Amino acid sequence: MSKNMEVCSQREQAANFLQHHFRISIGELVEEAYPFSAAELLDPAKCSHIMKLQSRQLGDPGDIVVGTLFAKRYAVFFMGLLSAVSLFDCQLEASPAGVRFRIMNLAAMEYQATLAVCPWLSVLELEQRKVEVEYWTDRLLQHTEKILTAVSLHTGAKVSVMWSLISHYVQKCYAQLEHNTSIWQTEQRLQLIKADRHVLFQKRQGNPLDVSFKEFQHRQYGGSLVLLRRYCCLAYRLRREGQQVHGYCSTCPRISAEERLDLLNDGANA
Repeated sequence: MSKNMEVCSQREQAANFLQHHFRISIGELVEEAYPFSAAELLDPAKCSHIMKLQSRQLGDPGDIVVGTLFAKRYAVFFMGLLSAVSLFDCQLEASPAGVRFRIMNLAAMEYQATLAVCPWLSVLELEQRKVEVEYWTDRLLQHTEKILTAVSLHTGAKVSVMWSLISHYVQKCYAQLEHNTSIWQTEQRLQLIKADRHVLFQKRQGNPLDVSFKEFQHRQYGGSLVLLRRYCCLAYRLRREGQQVHGYCSTCPRISAEERLDLLNDGANA
């Protein structure tokens, strides 16, 4: 297979995976299909409009709830970008101007992104790959920080809380990637995933992903790893026609060990 054919195949695999698991489309940005740019979140008036749209879809639960749930929804996009790197050696453009989205039911979001200028990472030159992943990750963190700060100004949700919710999702994502052999298939890919994870969560000043979470342990629980959030996402406050539409998550810090066990046994792990 020629190099060009390999790249096309790799890009197609990445595109299919991201669309299926994270609702991310890769391609030229299309305003008609994805009416909002992530850059609009940095404009106070436009950010206010987007937050009001999401609030309306959520039943106007209060600004802070809208903010924390935005972080959970944006975490899906964040995980998708990282999965593209660790599974397909593919860097997507992380700047707000290079990302578009549309708002779906209950304020869920679907995204469109483009390939970075130099998208393909080496799988052989590991030191060079580390340098490139570190540079790309720093840009991703900087861009996301700006977006979370803008959302915080409009909703009152704390940036540190939103980062903690994102880090929880990302740590859970990498735990699943490492333990699911059907995803990585080869020892080489597993080592790349671990190396990328080390870059993401390394202890360095100002790294918002460097958050520690307690692991749930119970004598009657023998399932997969469950990391407990530090903060409640406030989804339990959602109401529709006066009725609660979302209970506590199985990873919520507000519930007891027995309540958590019941949720996990019912198949919930959010």
